[in-house]
Amino acid sequence: MIKISRLSHKDQFFKPYRSETLKKKVRSCAKTQGHFTCGPLIPYMNTLNPRCNTCRVRNCSAPSNCPADIPEKLSDSKKYLYFQKGEQLLKEGEHEGAIYFIRSGIAKVEVTGKNGRPLILRLAGTGSVLGHRACHGDMEQPLSAVAVENVYACCISPAIYNQLTEKSAWLHNAMIQSLLDEMRQVELHAVRLTHLSVKERVADTLLHIAKLYQYRPGSNGIHVHMERQDLADLSGTTREQVSRMLTELEKEGLVKFQRKHFKYVDLCRLQRISALNQELLHA
Repeated sequence: MIKISRLSHKDQFFKPYRSETLKKKVRSCAKTQGHFTCGPLIPYMNTLNPRCNTCRVRNCSAPSNCPADIPEKLSDSKKYLYFQKGEQLLKEGEHEGAIYFIRSGIAKVEVTGKNGRPLILRLAGTGSVLGHRACHGDMEQPLSAVAVENVYACCISPAIYNQLTEKSAWLHNAMIQSLLDEMRQVELHAVRLTHLSVKERVADTLLHIAKLYQYRPGSNGIHVHMERQDLADLSGTTREQVSRMLTELEKEGLVKFQRKHFKYVDLCRLQRISALNQELLHA
């Protein structure tokens, strides 16, 4: 039995455990019992596996305003999972899967492109739902989801998901709306890649990341757990171009960064750059 007596926090979210010894113990148990889940693996699980009705990020997710019985049923059926950076939540082409509600952390949603190279479609952060596009019949997963940083997510099986959406018209409609929002995000991303300049695309990517990491002016900045190649893929350019654009933006005073730590981001000026063709994006 592993005893966890110390937890570190960032804002209202749980951070991964800092003790390397504890990490090794958790990973060792995870090999035999699957991912970091509820049950006998970790004591004090009521602290780590929150009920949906009292979850601090409930308002960020699709089932935010559903009837009270739905969160209760979700709470009784879900598992609370921990994914390390680089771990897959979903794998493109697989028939088996689950539905994930991200509580903290960020994952990149991608499809396999030319020559087997992954193409990032979007980033999924707190409140995002993953896996619900392949929960009917023998459908294949149309995309992959990989943890960009350590991710905590609540997970339910497709069978439970289908039962709940069949019984609750409200939840069914909320998940349909979630799918429509995702489609719109991908559509806008495709337009940006086609019609915006490299500088505008990089500025737009930085704004998107600042929003996901909840950057606030006057704060100590954000530590972006993404590789330069990921930033390049999101911006539809090369890693070298991203590095040049970041250097140019820093010279202009729009950002201050050291490796992955962005100490300062001028949101207003970046918005002005990325908004040069916003009429086209929202036409």
